[in-house]
Amino acid sequence: VGGVALALAVTAQAKSYVSSKGEWTLNVAETKYPAGFPNIHNHVMQVTKDDGKTLQYTDNFAIGDGPMQHVTLDGAFDGKPHKMSNGQDMMVVLSEHGYHDQWIAPGGTTGWDNCDYSKHVTLMTCHAGFIPPGATQTVTFSEVWNKTK
Repeated sequence: VGGVALALAVTAQAKSYVSSKGEWTLNVAETKYPAGFPNIHNHVMQVTKDDGKTLQYTDNFAIGDGPMQHVTLDGAFDGKPHKMSNGQDMMVVLSEHGYHDQWIAPGGTTGWDNCDYSKHVTLMTCHAGFIPPGATQTVTFSEVWNKTK
């Protein structure tokens, strides 16, 4: 009986999981950055794998007049640090309606994102923040993403 209950619980969990695989484009009009925040534009994430265990994506963006940047993660939803292509350590776990992450940049900045998907996973809203080294206050913001592919 215990094995059957476990199998049913795993099946129920698998059916309720919805992948974020696809292309996500930052909705600039709905995103709320604090005054003085750098001009981040052409911001598109390509999630190439999200099966509830493995998470792989490329985050594409430009800051100000700088060149396009492409930062990749080949990680997992296990809460353990996974090295991103920019040297940042990313720790990600699933939440009831999306995911939570924490990260540490090579220069010592720490941050987090709490992201929730809309019912049909066409919109993602992230409440986020970071603390630069030596700072006494957290910088907080919210980002809204539209699933475009």
